[in-house]
Amino acid sequence: MGFTFTVITLLLTRLDNPSSLNSQLMLLFLVIIFYLNAFITEHLNVETLYYCRRVPQRTRKIAVRTAMIILSTALFGLAIPLMFLLFDLVYLSVVTTIIWCITTLATLVLVYRPLFKYRKKHAG
Repeated sequence: MGFTFTVITLLLTRLDNPSSLNSQLMLLFLVIIFYLNAFITEHLNVETLYYCRRVPQRTRKIAVRTAMIILSTALFGLAIPLMFLLFDLVYLSVVTTIIWCITTLATLVLVYRPLFKYRKKHAG
């Protein structure tokens, strides 16, 4: 995830004309890879709890930590469309923001919602 973010940043700063169609398509491809990696990383972070027979109670500390993880990952993903706005790539920024919204909602629905149900069902 970090490598892809770095590649996007370097390409934005080093390309002669980042507003050309080829450059924007390449950046869009890297953005899609970035968000897929972010989704898979979130899923792998959560997946280990499914192998526990007795999951610890969901305390306030665990709830705050989970909320901070969700928030930090979402804001890290929002940095890419904001970077595109800095380089006046408005259309690419809009498309990237839409992809970010879809990925964030998919993470909440497909990763964290089942986790909360699982924790409630298997709380030790």
